[in-house]
Formats: sequence, C-alpha cells, structure tokens
Amino acid sequence: MKHPVFKFAFMLTVAMLMSACATSYEPVPPITPVGVDAGGHALKTQNMMVILDASSSMDQSYQQWKKLDIAASVVGNMARTLPADMGIKSGLRIFGGDPDLTRKSSTMIVDMGDFDKAAFAKGLSTVSKAGGPSPLDKAISAVAMDLEGIEGKTALIIVTDAAGMGTQPPASAMALKEKFGDSLCVYPILIGDDANGKKLMDELARIGGCGFATTADGLASGQQMADYVRKIFIGEMMDSDGDGVADAMDKCPGTPAGVKVDAVGCPLDSDKDGVPDYLDKCPGTPVGVKVDSTGCPLDSDGDGVPDSLDKCPGTPAGVKVDASGCPLTVLQSGAVSWTFNEINFEVSKADIKPSSYGILDEIAAALGANPQLKVVVEGHTDSSGAHAFNMDLSKRRAQAVVDYLVGKGVSPSRLSAEGYGPDRPIADNATKLGRSKNRRVQFTKID
Repeated sequence: MKHPVFKFAFMLTVAMLMSACATSYEPVPPITPVGVDAGGHALKTQNMMVILDASSSMDQSYQQWKKLDIAASVVGNMARTLPADMGIKSGLRIFGGDPDLTRKSSTMIVDMGDFDKAAFAKGLSTVSKAGGPSPLDKAISAVAMDLEGIEGKTALIIVTDAAGMGTQPPASAMALKEKFGDSLCVYPILIGDDANGKKLMDELARIGGCGFATTADGLASGQQMADYVRKIFIGEMMDSDGDGVADAMDKCPGTPAGVKVDAVGCPLDSDKDGVPDYLDKCPGTPVGVKVDSTGCPLDSDGDGVPDSLDKCPGTPAGVKVDASGCPLTVLQSGAVSWTFNEINFEVSKADIKPSSYGILDEIAAALGANPQLKVVVEGHTDSSGAHAFNMDLSKRRAQAVVDYLVGKGVSPSRLSAEGYGPDRPIADNATKLGRSKNRRVQFTKID
C-alpha cells in the first residue's frame, strides 16, 4: 500500500499539470458608448432581431478572448448604444449553448417586444457557456415565427464565427427573405477572421439585399458602434409637412403641400405684410401699410381706396369716391368752390322749391362724407329789380340753404351764409341765358 503522503503528492502534481494545461482568457474590455441622438430623425428600421452563436466553436479563442465573450460584448455594446427611447422592438435568439441548460437547436432568450436595455443585459447574462452544434439555418428559420405580426422594417443581426455551419444557412435566409421581402435586411457580424466565414457572411448580407456584413473588430470602439447603429436605424431628419425643412428647424410646422418656404420652414411673405404669399391676394403691398387677412390694404370705410391712400376716411357706405377716397359727389374733391343753378326758390322769396331737395340732399351727404370741410353758402341774383332787395333776398336764400343742410345733420359750425345779390355776375345780365346763370347758389371752401 502506498503511503498517504505519496498519494497526496501525486494528486497535487496532477492538479498542477491540469491547471498548467488550462487556457486562460482575458476579459473583453468594455467600450465607452457614444451617444446616438435619434431626435428629429425618422426611423429607418423599426425592429431588431439578434441571433447569437453560442455553439461549441465559440468556446475557442480569437486573439486573447473567447469568441463567445466577444460576441456577447458586441451585442451588449449595441444594446447600450441604442437610444432607450428610440421606439424599436427587439428580440434575442441563440443557437447552440450549454447542453446542460438546453437541448434545443435554437432558443429565444429575449422575447420580441419593446426594446429594453435591462432585458437585453439580463438575457445575455444567461449565455455564459458555449456548446453543442451550429444550426444557424434553424435559428434563421425560427425567426419567421418571431416576426409574425411585427410591422415595419426589421434588421436581422447575426453574430457568429461562421464555423461548422454547413450549406443550409443561405437557403434558410432566402426563405426568410421571400416571406418578408423588403421589410427584412440582414446584417451579419463575423467573430474572427476566417476567410470562409467571411464568404458566408457576405452571402447572407447579399441575400438580405439591404444589409451589409462587418466584423467584431470593426465594432471595437464606441464611435464605431455608434456609426453602426446610425447606419442601420437612423434615417433622414423628419420633415412632417414635406416643405424641405426638417421638423427640428421648422418654425412653421404644418405648411400646406406645395407652398414655398424660407430657411426656417415658414411660407414666403415677399412684401412683408404678415400674410404669406400663398394667401396674399394683394402682393406687393408697400412696406408699413396695414393689411387684412387676405393681405390687402385695409379699407376701413369700404370705399375701395385703402386707408393708406384715403384722404377722406369714414366715407358713408355706398358713396362713390375718387382715387383719393373722397366722395365723387356734387362737391368734387380738389375744387375750392361749387356752383349750383338747380337750387331754385319761389319767385322773390327765400322758400326753397321741393324740386331742389334732391340736390340739397346730395350736398348734405357730401358734407357728411367730408367732415373736415367748412363752406360759406353764397346767394347770388341777377340784376333785375332793386339792388337792396336783391342783396337781402340773396342773403335770406343762402341762409335758407344753410338751415336745410343743418336740418339734414350738417353741423352749423361748418356753415355760414352770405348774400352778394347781383354784385358778382358770372354771365351777361343783358341776356336771358346770362341772367339764369347769375341766379345761383355757390359754396366756397373755407380754409
């Protein structure tokens, strides 16, 4: 019988030899994530399905790390780089794995649902040991059920060393592509540098049609991973109203289709009147002129002449005006006196004939439309009869006109009456026609 001391020494020696033969792996160094800002951008890809290789070949080393550790690091870094609020759906599936934990060819370890960083980290923590065969084809085929009912474009990200895959993965990829068409893109990530593995990764990306193959070595820094995430998920800046200005810079969201806008997305307003060109019915309004909601200069009295040009604001409705906004009435604007032969009186009296009421009403309206106008009402006669009588008569007739206009609402402070009898003729009193012209009522403007 051997002495116990020799037995213990023998066992210690064996343990030391086994320890010396065991492979020691360095932990994969973590990366510092680089932020990816998805704000204001459209999502190019709405879903992410990751297939992680946990087969026995992933227990081998690449450089100073175990392949499975590299693969888990890549997926973990991707999950940490993706913005938590980006709004994508995601899932994580493995093939192979610790045979003591699963006998399935492929296992879903994070169910397809709203992306959750913590759920991804928890799922990855369960993949601690590689083992079993490499049925990538079955994992790809299983994705068909994982994506049932999922809307939008999906990125199928396959992380593998591509060893021992056989010839079936391309066929499975083609079947999956036929089912989902343009809504599926394939993004293989190769662990290691095997030439045949690279060929398989390139073929799977080609079958996907809209993805690309890369390597874990190309995703080793935070910036590289951020660029990778942007290429797959982040689209152009959103422009909800389609005016060519991104929402983040658009100060006038909701611009109607086809409307020309400036650099900040607001409709052009060429004349700077506050009404955009596409609504402006009066383009070219001078600077400073107030306009209405259609971009036309304000016309407060509705006489057709804008306030900026209206020299007679407040013209009553319906009164015709000239180009300056003053009434086109019996008191023509621009004149300093107005003569009326059609204001007639009873013979040798100051009583106004009813036939003259119409013209007097027009004069009253004209004075009402020009509240700033003050006039002297002049009575004139021909030379027939006594001079003194004619002087008195002309004064009384002028006053009768003033009284009539006051009765129509004209302020008496704007009117005065004068009688000039025959002293200011405008025609020859020797003729009947001349005398008729001299018998008149004249309005003269007072400055």
